[in-house]
Amino acid sequence: MLRANKALLWLLGLLLIVAIGCSRSPGTAVLEPSQQPDLEVDREVGQVDRIAYVSPNGNLFTVNQDGGDLAQLTGGLQANDAMPSLGSQGSVQAQPARVNEYYTWPTWSADGTKLAASRVVIQEERAEITVQVMDSRTGRSETVFENSQPGLVAEGAPHYIYWAPTGDALSFLSSTPEGLSLFVWDGAPGENATAVASGGPLYYQWSNDGGAMALHIGPEVVWAKPPGGDASWQSIQSSGSFRVPTVSPDGASLAYVDQVDGGNGLYIAPTSDLTQGRMIIDVGSPSAFMWSPDGTQIAVADQSVSGAPIYDRLMLVPVDGSLVTTLSSGQSSDDVWAFFWSPAGDKLAWVAVDTTERELEWVVALSDGSDSKRLFSFQPTAEVFIMLSFFDQYAYSHSPWSPDGKSLVVAGSKGEAARRSNGRTPAGDRVYVLDVDGASEPRDLGAGVLAIWSWN
Repeated sequence: MLRANKALLWLLGLLLIVAIGCSRSPGTAVLEPSQQPDLEVDREVGQVDRIAYVSPNGNLFTVNQDGGDLAQLTGGLQANDAMPSLGSQGSVQAQPARVNEYYTWPTWSADGTKLAASRVVIQEERAEITVQVMDSRTGRSETVFENSQPGLVAEGAPHYIYWAPTGDALSFLSSTPEGLSLFVWDGAPGENATAVASGGPLYYQWSNDGGAMALHIGPEVVWAKPPGGDASWQSIQSSGSFRVPTVSPDGASLAYVDQVDGGNGLYIAPTSDLTQGRMIIDVGSPSAFMWSPDGTQIAVADQSVSGAPIYDRLMLVPVDGSLVTTLSSGQSSDDVWAFFWSPAGDKLAWVAVDTTERELEWVVALSDGSDSKRLFSFQPTAEVFIMLSFFDQYAYSHSPWSPDGKSLVVAGSKGEAARRSNGRTPAGDRVYVLDVDGASEPRDLGAGVLAIWSWN
């Protein structure tokens, strides 16, 4: 109980810091609100195995994992935006900067050729909020959504921005007069995104073929195929405590949580008939879970002890009912904040909470639970704090994994354990690349508040 109380107090402190950080606008913006970016590059930058990151001033960049081939996609290059020792190599030349605009929640398309992001321009009396789809090679962008409706997240900026795994469809959540709404843009140039569902809370996952969505809207679990306006939907009621349902890689099954005998169980149902669910394991409340990329097991984080402030158990649950592997559990183990499957499903990375040092730590293990390694201790940025807090949603759109499964990217400041092992770095939030084998030290790419890897 004492450990849980300490963790809760620490998390409350972090939440306060995040609230303060998210309430202020970045110090740099980029162009007049009525203008499209007028960007010029001397070449198109290849997009295989690249990292997109948001600078402390709200500009978007892409860079290779070794720090080379830097490209700036928005705004004029600011001294505190640029990666160290790289000069202007590969960077985009843009409009002079102003102090009232920023970009947030960038996410890669499946083929790596496009980035989508929320753009917020703070006017004297209102905020101009748009979703921009930009060419990741040149920075040229198109507005696919405009919204002046205030909201609770980033002055109402659309969030959970998420490309379909195949094709050009883009989805996101935004505040509307009807409440929180899910929008889908079909990828057609000149067309705007349209609302396909409303309600709250609202979480979702695309099927791998992009032809359907699993939705969790309030007490309903929904299978929408197709997800657009004339979709054929089937739904069931769930009273279990969870956020995002998870779809099997082949699209044939859906996992969710429901109450059973006064507790909670993890269920699997065929997407052809959600009423035929079967329970595969008892889980604590709340819980978060994701199907492995190979479809053989589901990673589950839950609260096995009632009243725990975050997840105190992490398990690998085979869908065939065979033996469960417990990665972290019990009073002697670290609490778990988030986890992410590697692209091939051969590894699982998770973020452990060290309440003694008051920091987080990346841990990685093989998919059978063996060969666990502690990689890096850190304090998250405000953006990474939000992403980790809702990791079961952001895992589908904001991957920390390199496409080859050999590295992780994280934004924040070094924790005390990391500083003791490999020295201090300049003050402020930085972008780090971590070698999951632990063979090399973390690489400091420079100042940044949020970083994600391309899918290819």
